[in-house]
Amino acid sequence: MSIRGTLRTRAFALAATGALVVQAGIVASAVPAAGAPEPGPAASDNQITLTAWNGYRELLAGRTSNLRPSTKGGLVLRGASETVEYTDPYGDGTPVAYETGRWTSPVVETGYAVDESVSSWNAHTPTGTWVEIEFRGRKADGTWTKWFVMGRWASGDEFAPADGVGDIHRTSVNGQTDADAYLFTDTYVAKSGYEPDAFQTRATLYRPAGTRVSPRLNGVSTMTNEYLPDSHYTGTSDFTLGREVALDVPQFSQNIHRGEYPEFGGGGQVWCSPTSSTMVIYSHGLEVPAEELEGIEAPNGDPQVDYAAMNTWDYAYEGAGNWPFNAAYANTFGLQSFVTRLRSLAEAEKFIKAGIPLVFSINFEEEEMPEAGYGTDGHLVVLRGFTAEGDPIINDPNKASNEAVRVVYTRENFERVWQTSTDGLTYVYHPRDVPLPRNLPGVTPNW
Repeated sequence: MSIRGTLRTRAFALAATGALVVQAGIVASAVPAAGAPEPGPAASDNQITLTAWNGYRELLAGRTSNLRPSTKGGLVLRGASETVEYTDPYGDGTPVAYETGRWTSPVVETGYAVDESVSSWNAHTPTGTWVEIEFRGRKADGTWTKWFVMGRWASGDEFAPADGVGDIHRTSVNGQTDADAYLFTDTYVAKSGYEPDAFQTRATLYRPAGTRVSPRLNGVSTMTNEYLPDSHYTGTSDFTLGREVALDVPQFSQNIHRGEYPEFGGGGQVWCSPTSSTMVIYSHGLEVPAEELEGIEAPNGDPQVDYAAMNTWDYAYEGAGNWPFNAAYANTFGLQSFVTRLRSLAEAEKFIKAGIPLVFSINFEEEEMPEAGYGTDGHLVVLRGFTAEGDPIINDPNKASNEAVRVVYTRENFERVWQTSTDGLTYVYHPRDVPLPRNLPGVTPNW
């Protein structure tokens, strides 16, 4: 196996920060394009699987300790428990005692050797509370890997409230590599000969000892995939829609924020992920409350982009491009969210038809996609639709102004760089009342 996809994606794509924004409004031409091809298959049948548990009914398929169903649909802490101490490595060095509860998924048999895995979560974390997500794999010899920490998440940044315990600094955990696997920020990569064929995911909920407030776990998902070499990309997929379909997604440029907030990466050059996420969130009519934006300095406008960067910031990675952190941020607005991989633009068309724009992670040399006018070691963009000819309509935040963000890229070039650079890495955010499209028959379900 190779770590090309993860190294190139994690070490570089995370340096650029982008996310998606979902809108259900569709603008479609009434007449199919002349000569439009009949719907064709996805470009590959790669083994990619998303396993998800959403809401307390699905979560109760797992094993719980000191948790109970919430009237709001997830799982919350049941009562007092023995305490554990956690010292925030980015705080003032004071250990804090927490009561905990834990959810552990059933053992999931994948049916193939897992080379990579990314876990996502949807959680509500009042001030002082947080959640930790972990993953472990069962190897072919029946033994288990250790539990790898996929993220420690708090949605807020009230680190020193007037009363009580403040939020932790959300963070991935460095230094977890061992004989079984590498852990690159948010991605588990099995070492050759140690690929698991089954896995478990678990979530631990934390609240300050002696308090009654509780975090709420709304859902957990884990994407697994086999090794996808560049040769997995078999060519441009057939256009299945047969007409132009364009979703109504607002346009935000990351570059108008250059130089803002150096403590969060200095603005636009590294904010593609939160900028993309903000576009999708706002496309659904959801906005950051005005009081939350008070005091944010954004001389060229759109302080909601600065806010998203601050609230997706991974203090270990020192960036706002942590994939699951962006998905968890989108969930704070009520959107269901997860990270997966799609096999082709033909698969992505099903989401556009359903009214769900997508965020794609890509990287490419300028000569690979000259229509973009730049090359990138890591970037995120929003797919908002397709032209009548099947070319993707993209909101690319790496533009000089909001007006310039909407672009059309060549289907052949765009699909190739997306599939070969990040293996089709995609953020999916959607309102609960906008259902996901059906999975394709005959392949592992990847959403």
